[in-house]
Amino acid sequence: MSDKLRELESKLDPRQRKAAYLLVENDFAEERRTQEEIAAEIGVHYKTLWEWRKKNKNFIEYKNAIADDFLSESRSGVYAQLMKLIYGPQPSVKAIDLFMRRFGMLTERQIVQTDNGGDNRTNEDLAKELEDLDELLKD
Repeated sequence: MSDKLRELESKLDPRQRKAAYLLVENDFAEERRTQEEIAAEIGVHYKTLWEWRKKNKNFIEYKNAIADDFLSESRSGVYAQLMKLIYGPQPSVKAIDLFMRRFGMLTERQIVQTDNGGDNRTNEDLAKELEDLDELLKD
């Protein structure tokens, strides 16, 4: 468990920690339970659970950290699907692009060019324009 997760966990009571796990599991479940059912399981009113979910920053961060852990556990499966797309009968260019970007073999290169429109004004010309603008602002 990461230090951040431990720190967040220390700011929550046992019911809140259990609620966070149940909510994340519910988000990933095929058959989802109602918020009322989850609240009843942990022994709080559903409005209390709603308050935690919507207004308690520590609870929200803790729940999100748990969700990240749930997702990271699935990384090997995601990579397996990516490789199926790459080595399939019709290789996916998008999958190949993603693979190469993921491992730093392909990067975007952007070139920014500016065009001053053939403007060859001197510093004196610019100073004069600034003076003219200052005069207009005084009026």
